[in-house]
Amino acid sequence: MSENILAIGDVHGCSNEFAQLVQLLPMQNDVTLVCLGDYIDRGPDSRGVIDILLDLEKRHRVVTLKGNHESMLLDFLDAPQSKRAGMFIFNGGSSTLASYADEKGRYRIPDAHLDFLRRLRVFYETEHHFFVHAGVPEIPLDKVDPVKQESILLWTRKKFLKSQYQWSKMIVHGHTRVSEVEIRQNRINLDTACAYGGKLSAIQLPSKRVYSVPRNPFEHRVFLRDATSRRAALRFDGALDVSVIRGDKELHFETLNYSELGMLMRNPSAAGPKLAEDEIIRGTVGDPETGRVPFTGRIVRRKAHADGVYYAVQIYPDETPAR
Repeated sequence: MSENILAIGDVHGCSNEFAQLVQLLPMQNDVTLVCLGDYIDRGPDSRGVIDILLDLEKRHRVVTLKGNHESMLLDFLDAPQSKRAGMFIFNGGSSTLASYADEKGRYRIPDAHLDFLRRLRVFYETEHHFFVHAGVPEIPLDKVDPVKQESILLWTRKKFLKSQYQWSKMIVHGHTRVSEVEIRQNRINLDTACAYGGKLSAIQLPSKRVYSVPRNPFEHRVFLRDATSRRAALRFDGALDVSVIRGDKELHFETLNYSELGMLMRNPSAAGPKLAEDEIIRGTVGDPETGRVPFTGRIVRRKAHADGVYYAVQIYPDETPAR
């Protein structure tokens, strides 16, 4: 039996575009719809995206893969003070929580959605195609271990994208933004940057026909609490690595608490250069294991304590957020 597959790239909370794209697709009875992960974060309606997926599962054969953003959300729910949980917030997670929240910023994810998140697959393969969120290592596909190599399958980027390795099947993935669906000799990339003003794309296999819908006009940024409120946004406790670049030096701090709008960070040592109030700083949050998110901010308050110097940092919206 020949394959009849439709694969969809990273949706990132863009429920309107997702619904529009599904309407374009030839969803015959024999089709398998493969969704490549990153259904949540950054866009305005992550909850709505999962609602659409749950509805599609009732009427069609649907394969849903896990993306690194779903992985970070599960880390956040299982261990809210872990580093992975913190990276969920800095990578657009507050917009996901906001889609589940009431007017007071209290969020609750329905059991059906939690079950959906916890049963996502890491990869899916057919006779001729191997579907995964980010990419695969340079090994035979029958040697890929979904547990031992999950981090590669969900997070890999440069090494995989540059690889000339000839796997036994075409790799179909998302995760790395491109302006148009990218079809290469050994892989197909379907992440056409919908959440960043691009479009949402799908491909039909084996014909390689591409379907796309443009991003609707941008909505305002979505916060777990109103950005103009006294607290600005719900804050989370946790220690994340912060690197601040000043000239040719890299200064190291850690967070005490944070939101997508700001953070309280600490320099454990009283020695060394000091940051000044009103100083504009640039750097990254995170480490090589969890990934690094670039930021630009302003020091709004500095105060010395017995365990180090504390800095309150206002984070400016980044025009080109981390992927």
